[in-house]
Amino acid sequence: MNLTNETPGRDCHWLHRGLAGKVFDRHLVSRPRNYLFQTGLATVALIIMLLVEDAVLNAAIVVAVASSAFIVFVVPNSVASTPRKVIGGHLVAVIVGTMGSGILMIPTLEAFAEQSRYLLDIVAALSVGVSILVMVATNTEHLPAAGTVLGLVVKGLGWQAVAFILVSAVSLSLIRLVLRPKLINLL
Repeated sequence: MNLTNETPGRDCHWLHRGLAGKVFDRHLVSRPRNYLFQTGLATVALIIMLLVEDAVLNAAIVVAVASSAFIVFVVPNSVASTPRKVIGGHLVAVIVGTMGSGILMIPTLEAFAEQSRYLLDIVAALSVGVSILVMVATNTEHLPAAGTVLGLVVKGLGWQAVAFILVSAVSLSLIRLVLRPKLINLL
């Protein structure tokens, strides 16, 4: 016996509609395969990238690459997922991060940076700011690339890190290009 004025089944529809709009994405129920496939791709891509690299480089760089994977596989049809943005943003970040790290390797500044964290913080902040300016000027804006710059300056320049970043950006972009017909924006 139904004690409400609603017909059976409408309770579930109301619950589904209410939860879909408030707690869950409204397309989750209609496109579960896309959600599983694309988040699975992001996971597998990161596992492969991290397994290829023997040691975790540093948190900022790994987070930057993971954030790029999120953008590429969650919103693959957005401008932020284009190879120009992903590869270009990380390339700008590597160039600017290398320059910032190089400044800290100047013998006089290196000694000062070892005694006081202020110089490192200032160079790191300036490097992120310069990378943002260059990305905007070259139309290669990619939010995760700010983490790349920060990691390269704070942790110090390492060619393994540079290779990891660039190979990851190119790999993510290639996967996106090949699988783009099967990918949808999940946001």
